[in-house]
Amino acid sequence: MKSDMDILNENKSDQRPQTATKSILITVLVALILLAGIWIWKNSEVQRVKNEAVAEIVSLKKQSKNQMIKSHQEHLKLLVKPFVWAVRTEMIQGNMSQVNLFVADMVKEKNVQKIAISNNKGMIISSTNKKDEGKNFSSIGTSRLLTTNNTTIENQRDSVLIITSPIMGFNNRLGTLLIKYAIPSSKLQ
Repeated sequence: MKSDMDILNENKSDQRPQTATKSILITVLVALILLAGIWIWKNSEVQRVKNEAVAEIVSLKKQSKNQMIKSHQEHLKLLVKPFVWAVRTEMIQGNMSQVNLFVADMVKEKNVQKIAISNNKGMIISSTNKKDEGKNFSSIGTSRLLTTNNTTIENQRDSVLIITSPIMGFNNRLGTLLIKYAIPSSKLQ
């Protein structure tokens, strides 16, 4: 017959494996919860870094495109100045055939789409599109550009620049130059 002590010892030995199993299960469960928490946290951090990188790339592309457009505008202003001087010299001498040659030669340059020259009354006297000749300047450009004494550049949807410049004689305005220039597409798409 078993004594009370034997029964007590038997109960303790039965409880030890159950307690050890519970401890192991709790430890494994806590470890799994911690691993899941770390995994979720790291995934959210990776996603945040990816979103920041995408935002930075978009910002850099926009800055690059703006800088490219600004560079084209500055170069066109530099190009127009001597072109206007050459046209002015020929217009003063009444040599319109030479003006037409200048216009025809300039439009051959890459990305130059159209060139038109109007007289001081706003009538187009030379154009790469011969259909425009004899028409009013307002058919291809804004009439207010006929009175401005500065070179202006209009940006149309970041794809076309329209530059206009007055052609000034010694003491009067001889006409207005208009150049339509296609901005080359960027490879940063």
